[in-house]
Amino acid sequence: MRLLALDTATEGCSAACLAGESLVERYQIEPQGHSRLLLTMVESVLAETAWQRADLDAVAFDAGPGSFTGIRIGAGVAQGIALGLELPLVGVSSLMALAEGVVDTVDTVAAVCAAIDARMGQVYWARLARDPNEAALWRWCELPRVSGPEAVPVLAVGEIGVGSGWDRYAEVLAGGVAAQWLPECFPRARQVAVIARRLLDSGTTGAWQAAMPVYVRDQVTG
Repeated sequence: MRLLALDTATEGCSAACLAGESLVERYQIEPQGHSRLLLTMVESVLAETAWQRADLDAVAFDAGPGSFTGIRIGAGVAQGIALGLELPLVGVSSLMALAEGVVDTVDTVAAVCAAIDARMGQVYWARLARDPNEAALWRWCELPRVSGPEAVPVLAVGEIGVGSGWDRYAEVLAGGVAAQWLPECFPRARQVAVIARRLLDSGTTGAWQAAMPVYVRDQVTG
């Protein structure tokens, strides 16, 4: 399977091509540059893999939660490519992508509390556990939601925190006790690609109409 993945849901902008064990990615932190960077990144990863758009088998994107503007940019490009080429399209949660990224740093991670700064004194957050019985290899322990950081339960034993919510509100999220969390981590297209491939391999159809952004909060925050 030749899969193109996009991520524009937070401060990072990235595009990745995944086929077998080969993964090529472009990634840059530039919160206001997603619309300028994304298509260039797509063309760059396709050029490095020597793929044409017609060679793609599926497209994936970070469906959020995160920046409303960023999510719309990534979703629009992904939907345009998938619709134009009649390809499966898979939306992947930004919080699950963050959890997947923890595996790159901590091999033995079993559970993650992912939190993204939602501005307005709030965080988007969820709790996930690794589960080989789930198609994505992750199980939602608490579904994505938005709240003040003080409403997020403290980490359980063995659970790891990750995301920009932790960067901003670590002391509150930790609840005044020692907590293991990874700083300066953002969702990336490489993680979106890995999760999307698992879902497609498990039988997800990837109808483009069904791959919708997940805003969690209806107010526009940028």
